[in-house]
This record gives sequence, C-alpha cells and structure tokens, in this order.
Amino acid sequence: KQKSETTMSASSNPISEEDRRTILPPTLYRLTEALPKTELDVIIREARACETALEKEIELLEREIGIEGGPNSKKRKLNDDGNNNNDESSTIDSPEQLVEPSMTIPTLPTPYQPGGGVINYLETIEEILGTDFSPPDRYFTVSALLGRLRIPLKLPATTSAAAAEAAAIAAAGTKTTVVKSKKEEMEAEKKAKQIKLSFEKQQALLTLDQNDLYHKEHTDTTTLLALWKRISSHRTSAVFRKPVDPALAPGYKERILFPIDLSLIRKMIVCRMIKSYAGFHRCVGLICHNCVKFNGRESDYSALTRDFEDNVDEKVLEAVRNATAAAAEATAATSVTAAATDVAGHGS
Repeated sequence: KQKSETTMSASSNPISEEDRRTILPPTLYRLTEALPKTELDVIIREARACETALEKEIELLEREIGIEGGPNSKKRKLNDDGNNNNDESSTIDSPEQLVEPSMTIPTLPTPYQPGGGVINYLETIEEILGTDFSPPDRYFTVSALLGRLRIPLKLPATTSAAAAEAAAIAAAGTKTTVVKSKKEEMEAEKKAKQIKLSFEKQQALLTLDQNDLYHKEHTDTTTLLALWKRISSHRTSAVFRKPVDPALAPGYKERILFPIDLSLIRKMIVCRMIKSYAGFHRCVGLICHNCVKFNGRESDYSALTRDFEDNVDEKVLEAVRNATAAAAEATAATSVTAAATDVAGHGS
C-alpha cells in the first residue's frame, strides 16, 4: 500500500518544483509582450505595492506560528532602517501613488478595495484567515497577469474552493477501498499526463520567439485570416468576437484602457496592421489580459479565458510547426533540384 501511494504521488506530480520555478519568470514575461507600455507601467507599480502588502501579512502569519526574524521581517527591517537603498523595493509605490478605479466590490475586505486608501493589507490573523482574497485582488492589472497562468503554473485554488473539493472527495468515499484506489490511480495518471503535456506546451511557447517564421511578415492576408477563422469558430471564442458593451459592463471603460476583440483583430489583419503570427498572437493575448483584468482571476469568465488562450496557443504553435515543415520541405526540394541539375550538367 505504501509503495502504491508513493507511486501515485510521484506520477501525479511529473513536474518538479525546480522546473516550475525555472519556467515561471520567462512565461510571465511572455504574457506581458502584448501589453502597451502604459499597461506595463501599471503592472510594475501595482506589483511593488502588492509586494509590500504581502510581506506585511506573511510577517504577521510568521509571528503567529512562532517564526521570529524570518526572511520577510528581515527584508522589511532593512528597508525600514534605510540600509538597503540600492534595492528596488526601497522605492516601492504606496497605494496613494497609484491611480486606481473608483469602485466598490462588495466581496472584498476594505483594505483590498480599489482606491481603499494607504492600508492595503489585513492587520489581524482573523481577517487573513477569514477571507479567500489576498492583496493581488486589489490590483486588477497584476492580478490579470497571474490569472492567465495555466497548469502547471496556475496559482493554487482559494481556501473555499479547496474545502469544497475536499468535501466532494469525502462525500464520494463510499466505495470499497480497492475500487477507490484503482479509480484514484487512473485519475492521477490522467492528471499527470495533462500536466506533462501542458508543461511541454509552455516550453514550446517560450521557444516560439526564436523561430524566424513566427515573426516573418506574410505577403498577403490569406494565412492569417485562415488562422483567425479557426480560432474565432472555436466554442470558447464566442464572448470575444465583438466589442464589450460598456452599458452592460459598468466600469469597463475606467478599468480597461486598451479594449480589443476578435472583430477588431480581423480588421487589423485586412488593413495589414497585423502581418505575422507573432503580431496576431500578441493581440489575442491583449484580449485575454483585458477579460481577466475586468472579471477577476477566479471568475467563470477568466476560466473561459484560460481555455480560450490555451486553444489559441495550440493553433499558433500548429501553424508555426506547419510553416517550419513546409519550409524544410521546400529547402530539401531545392537541394535535390540543384543536385540533379549539377549532375545533368556534368553528364552533358
């Protein structure tokens, strides 16, 4: 039994923590490539303010469980004493320096409300443990970046979601141990395979930028429009085909600075503003960023966005692979023709 449990544990986690940490920074960087400079500036300012809030809450939790002088409290002491002036975090933006939307979200604690004031963190253990939310939920732009991460890089589920999953597992535990064990083993193997394939796709996406055909400008619109059609006809793309109506989405204009949708991308292809797979890919990335930013990273729309972007990534990877194979075949055919001509020339 112990051997079986060990095998299941290993097979359900085919990607090591080191692998995740290695691929996370370049993946986050890739997700920002589509964003305008103004949006990137907002992410940087929000990330700094968010980091200070997280450090304060982590330090409070460390003290509660008896960890005094942990890495977070040491870092904060350095900043407070002014002995770390070369550290970028010593010039962290405070909440009042950020331009935040003026809106109230009933589910968020007051310090996590957009524009909620200087205090952007919870000050008691009870408050921290009593909510599913955290400082990133105050900052829509940085939260959107995190919300686009997919397995195996996706953030853990919230406390209530994890509790609901545990309750469902407990409620289902009425079958015999043997049957349950077999079913769990099969599910673990399936999940491990999905995680491995997803990780390999993330690696493939990171190598796209090194492929000349990904950046090559097409001489006409045929290929890109065909790619647009394949993506636009997918079941997950329905909500992205037309512009968002601000009348049906209060606060959209205030929060989303660069609205874009699939119909606009088609127009950009036709008028030759988008000429490459890379340009197309980045514009679709902005659609995804906007959706997660407006709806929140744990919303149903954001879950749909992750599925939509996963399909887009797969279609772009497939298009580049096909283009690469076609180029290789053309090169090989040219070489064969040249060799045959050379042989014929010597024969005559």
